[in-house]
Amino acid sequence: MTMGEVHGRRVLVIGSIWPYHSGGARVPGLAKYLPECGWEPVVLTQLLPADASLPYRVEAVAGNRVGAKMARGLHLDGEGGPRRRLARALHISSENALLKWGFKVMREVLEYPDGYRAWRRAALERALELVRDEHFDAVLSTSPPVSTHLIAAELKRRFGLTWIADFPHLWSQDHGVPYGRVRRWFDKRLEVRTLNGADALVVTNPEHARVFAAIHGAGRVHAILHGFDPDMVNEAPAPLAEKFTLTYTGGFSKGVREPNVLLEAVAGLVNKGLLDKAAVEIRFYGPRQEWVQRQIDAFGLADVAQQCGQVAQSVAFERQREAHVLLNFKCDPRMGEGILSCKVLEYVAARRPVLSIGEGVDVADTVIHHSGVGRWAATAAEAAHLLSQMYDEWRQTGYVVWRGSSRAAEEYSQKNMARSFARVLDSASLRR
Repeated sequence: MTMGEVHGRRVLVIGSIWPYHSGGARVPGLAKYLPECGWEPVVLTQLLPADASLPYRVEAVAGNRVGAKMARGLHLDGEGGPRRRLARALHISSENALLKWGFKVMREVLEYPDGYRAWRRAALERALELVRDEHFDAVLSTSPPVSTHLIAAELKRRFGLTWIADFPHLWSQDHGVPYGRVRRWFDKRLEVRTLNGADALVVTNPEHARVFAAIHGAGRVHAILHGFDPDMVNEAPAPLAEKFTLTYTGGFSKGVREPNVLLEAVAGLVNKGLLDKAAVEIRFYGPRQEWVQRQIDAFGLADVAQQCGQVAQSVAFERQREAHVLLNFKCDPRMGEGILSCKVLEYVAARRPVLSIGEGVDVADTVIHHSGVGRWAATAAEAAHLLSQMYDEWRQTGYVVWRGSSRAAEEYSQKNMARSFARVLDSASLRR
């Protein structure tokens, strides 16, 4: 049986929906394009805003995070996070080492396996109703939160549905989450026990596939990249910004993903007279952070680089399209080689040149190299060299040419991602 011969099969997709909730980058593309591959999706997710209008069926269930419930229980519902509120109540600094350690341990205990226990109970109840009342051939769970996989495991146990477990972020091996050894031991034990019943495991890249294969065996593990929505491709290029504009749409994390290499490169070009401050603008769209501003100020770029704050996804797309160069900041190599931010795929759709900055090799390098959408620099000197070339091109022509391959870029679309998932669903269903 080929994929084209599959008709009318239904899959319950359990997961968050980006941009309404973090960690849900897979779901919109799967829900939108799986029907073209013979699978009708129904999405079970968290509550959505009242004005959310989605072109696919959604079953939204309420459920507070553990942290919100704890804050109410401690009567700490003032401004700021729970740690800061408690620090004010105790008249101590929120950076107190003992206080920070206590909250870290409390978080690891209370948010096990994640902070969505209330939602998990309600979502499981609704999932059971859906499977009893309607026909489903498979369930596809995607995390975070990992509660989605616990729900899917129960559906598999009770109804024998084909189950695909998807991990855009790893579970016990996710080093982006600052858990200690004890918590990771419990996570790994739960991970192995839970995923033992899954028919297939999906991760986002070959490096993560190797990590998963070492824990769960290679036979069930598949690597499927994220994708961009082909409907969002910048086909008729949007007008460009007046100044030579470098744009980044994403967050920073101290010691993990920082802008200092770029700032050093730009400051060096300015000091050498190779770049005119008045003609350049650097825009960071993401949460404003004091330590980022300190780095900007330290390099003397307060009048060039600005933190623009978080914006709606639609606005982020607009800012990407008007930029002359899009910036990607790679994570510290110690975080592993498998990290690929979804923004890199958005950049492919924006069809603006990409400059990726940072040491080590990661999946972003593969995407950028294969699609030809940009270049990468490991050091400030390399970044300065590339920026100087781009700036000179802009000064002479008014723009920087996008030298990507449309055909190669199509391989990273959500349509292609959905086709890959459909093949895994088809194969797992046939085996069962």
